[in-house]
Amino acid sequence: MNLYKLELQKIRLSSYIWCAFGIFAGLLALGILFLIILQVETGNGGSQDVELFDHWNGLLALITALAFACFSVLSAAVAAKAIVSEYCKDNAAVLLSYPVKRKAVLAAKCLMVCTITTVCAFVSNVSAVGIVYVIAQFMKTVPQMTGGPFALTVCMSSILMGILSSAAGLASAAFGYRRRSGIAAIVCSLAIVCVTANLVTISPRRIVWVMLAMSVLFTGAANVICHLLAKKIEIMEV
Repeated sequence: MNLYKLELQKIRLSSYIWCAFGIFAGLLALGILFLIILQVETGNGGSQDVELFDHWNGLLALITALAFACFSVLSAAVAAKAIVSEYCKDNAAVLLSYPVKRKAVLAAKCLMVCTITTVCAFVSNVSAVGIVYVIAQFMKTVPQMTGGPFALTVCMSSILMGILSSAAGLASAAFGYRRRSGIAAIVCSLAIVCVTANLVTISPRRIVWVMLAMSVLFTGAANVICHLLAKKIEIMEV
């Protein structure tokens, strides 16, 4: 726990919170845009092009996919600062001289990245969807409910999205460490979300199961990658 607190003190947490707020504002703006699109298309007689907009699970899937893309990059940025910059620059000598196991230090950094990403992603996604829901009542353009406890679906998918984003960020950090570049970590995260973000919208009515499957796969892959990274750090010399 002391290592975790120490890692939190090394970064400027407020900067990442402001970034998360910016992502939230973007998600909210896009959610309102989706409602406007639904309202316009409904007034024109409807269209198959708005299939994802006419029910809440579809809107949730779209907002969550966008949130996953944004928070994966944010996670990579945090990981690049906490892992890549520290192990690949001049302060690596100080970091490796700590009287604790190197794996424990790396684990504290990974836990910090996961905590920041998951909390920010959960709060932003739930808040954006909640506000869009309230606005929809005032606009009298209410998408259909597809059954089931929607509030629970939002919370579960948001938590899983945060975990998924954390895993993507840590995997990207390992690539950045290999390339000795924080920018490489962020570029890697962009590549990951470009390939995988659309998977979130494969089955909007089963979004929790889709997110759960993706989270298991991503978390397993990130765990293996971080284990390999820990081995490299164990034998690292300055």
